[in-house]
Amino acid sequence: MANRTSTSRKPAAPRSRKPAARKRPAAPPAFEFSLRPEHQRELFALGLITVAAITIVFFLTGAAGAIGTTWVVLTQRLLGWGALLVPLALGLLGVAILWQERREDLQLTGATVLGTLLLLAALLALLEFALGVRTDEADQVGKGGGLVGYSLLQLALLIGRPATFLVYCVLGLAGVLLTFNITLRELVTGMRDGIARFWVTIWSTPGSRAADPSTAGARALPPAVDTPPFVPPPGLDEIVPTPIAARPTRASLFDRPEAKVKPAMPPKESPAQAKPGANTLLTSLLTGAPAHPAAPPAGVVQEPLEGFEVPATHHAWPLPTPELLESYVSGSITDDELKLKSRLIEDTLASFKVEAQVVGVNTGPAVTQFELQPAVGVKVSKITTLEKDLALALAAHSIRIEAPIPGKSVVGIEIPNSAISIVGMRDVIESAGFENSKGKLKLPFGEDVSGQAVVAGMERMPHLLVAGSTGSGKSVAINCFVCALLMKHTPEDLKFIMVDPKTVELIVYNHIPHLLSPVVTELERVVPTLKWAVKEMERRYKVFAKHGFRNLESYKQAARRRADLEPMPYIVIIIDELADLMMMAPDEVETLICRLAQMARATGIHLIIATQRPSVDVVTGLIKANFPSRIAFAVTSQIDSRVILDMNGAEQLLGRGDMLYMAADAAKPIRVQGTYVSDSEVERIVTFWRNARPPEQLAASSQQPAARVAARPGDNQPAAAPGSKHAELKGPGEFLSVDEQDELLPAAIKLVKQHQRASASLLQRRLRIGYSKAAQLIELLEQQGVVGPAEDGRSREVLIDED
Repeated sequence: MANRTSTSRKPAAPRSRKPAARKRPAAPPAFEFSLRPEHQRELFALGLITVAAITIVFFLTGAAGAIGTTWVVLTQRLLGWGALLVPLALGLLGVAILWQERREDLQLTGATVLGTLLLLAALLALLEFALGVRTDEADQVGKGGGLVGYSLLQLALLIGRPATFLVYCVLGLAGVLLTFNITLRELVTGMRDGIARFWVTIWSTPGSRAADPSTAGARALPPAVDTPPFVPPPGLDEIVPTPIAARPTRASLFDRPEAKVKPAMPPKESPAQAKPGANTLLTSLLTGAPAHPAAPPAGVVQEPLEGFEVPATHHAWPLPTPELLESYVSGSITDDELKLKSRLIEDTLASFKVEAQVVGVNTGPAVTQFELQPAVGVKVSKITTLEKDLALALAAHSIRIEAPIPGKSVVGIEIPNSAISIVGMRDVIESAGFENSKGKLKLPFGEDVSGQAVVAGMERMPHLLVAGSTGSGKSVAINCFVCALLMKHTPEDLKFIMVDPKTVELIVYNHIPHLLSPVVTELERVVPTLKWAVKEMERRYKVFAKHGFRNLESYKQAARRRADLEPMPYIVIIIDELADLMMMAPDEVETLICRLAQMARATGIHLIIATQRPSVDVVTGLIKANFPSRIAFAVTSQIDSRVILDMNGAEQLLGRGDMLYMAADAAKPIRVQGTYVSDSEVERIVTFWRNARPPEQLAASSQQPAARVAARPGDNQPAAAPGSKHAELKGPGEFLSVDEQDELLPAAIKLVKQHQRASASLLQRRLRIGYSKAAQLIELLEQQGVVGPAEDGRSREVLIDED
């Protein structure tokens, strides 16, 4: 033991420690002098205004001093008489820079600067051209267009003086268009209206009220004979819709490209406001047409109808006006909040060694999109992987990253707003985007992330698939589409076939004259209805082939000129729940829907199909292939999003109308806040059409003093011979008229009492009527307490005895 103890391991030598290095004292922060971008802009604007004011003083007083004299002589020798425009241009430029934040129409752009330079050059050349200053006097003070004008006029040596004059006139016109941001058509229209108002003011009768822009277009020459002037009937005053409030915008000359909110598109002038001189005195002088509309024939009483107007293209039916809809006030986001979020995004990415900069901001009704510019060498995947970290830093429920934005070299980060603004249907249909959109069947989808209206025509879709979970806004979107079509189309132009197995959403549209048949609520009626649509499509193709037409549009244009062509309205088939139909008869329903989707586009038949269960057994691959236009509302999983859009993204939506719209000709979907229409607005539109009648029916009813029993709209349509111009389209079912109810209802009561069971098929066989009328009789029997409610797959119970 002693030896083991003596041979133990030697202790290790102590490690040498280096003396700790002393910390150098931190250098004091360097003093930096910087001005805020707002101060830079304001100081620059004040400098321009000051130079303009000093130049005016130099020109007026002549006491300029050495520097002032040099400045005055230099400008006069260079520009000649055009030197008088220098202080004016500098002052206006300063005011534009100073007030461009508060006034959207004073935005300074490159086109404005270029237009101003073109206009100035054209004026100098024309001054030199008109005054004809000699060559040796071109540099004298105050002569012609100065050296600049003389140099520009040397073009005459190459192309001659007349051609030179024409060239500079065209350059001046281009300068005016660019400077004032107008088009040539708008310039000509404004000049024409101004001349018309001038002539009306000259020729107006003494004692009449002064001419103004709103009433100048409605005046006429004093009558040559003693005839009473035309007095419009009461209640037909112009209704001027309230324009959509523009969203707050901001721009800067010196700010770095961050958080610049893009201005929304200005609202287009409403039809009631546009073209005040459409029937003016000038038009009547040029065309020979009377300045006033023709008076109605004697004996015809024109009563004002409240809530609608009759357009020029539809004389038989009235159309609802936007006054039936409501306007909603949209919220706004302050610039300070936008700048704070921009800094948070940049700082969060910088903490993960990702260098990027916010170069633009688009404010929408539901989300705000920040345009992020990555630095050179930064992968886009590094930004997309930080999605949850950005949501944490911004305290957002969820964010969506679009990398990259189509058409731009930036990454879009969409952050929910603190409050979602309601996009009213009236705001969308009165917007410039809706008016300028091409197509007959225009659907208002809503507003995108920049606040612009998103509108598409069904002719280009040509069919639409809508999917989303319960409460995401799917039903509201369907109601918006239907109401938008009802606002713009009469029953002669458009017909509906509606399928609503849930009997909740579309049942409110029953008994409007646009319906080819009552709203289909029984599942066993869906397949016959779709088969009728296929037969109607095939019939239309035979008519087109017979008369040599390719589509419905060319056929309708020819039908306006030829009396032998029967009218063909558009047909829109709306199916509210596809899942119920696929559970009942999947193979047959899929075959019929795909056949319509493949072939019905040219015949004017379009489909809108909605489902709240976007699974692969409902939205099959064959259906998806024939529905390139799709809308995805908020869903619960990425699988559902991929079924609808073939990509993720719909699971990150906010609900309440937040959607992704995939157009047929787009590579990626766009985010849209859906249009909202309330139940009261839908009820007002439906009530309007239920009470609407063509003028010929109103005149016929006024000539018949005998009281008539009120019937449903569509029952008392004027009868016409088959093949005539006013022949009615026979749908898969028709409404029961009052006479048919009086005749068939007692027979139906007697029949169900005898058999002690009630079904539509029984009435159809025994009374020899169609299924639609038989179903309506069953509903009437239920309302009168004769039969009980419907039971699954069985006949209804008869509640009265046989005796």
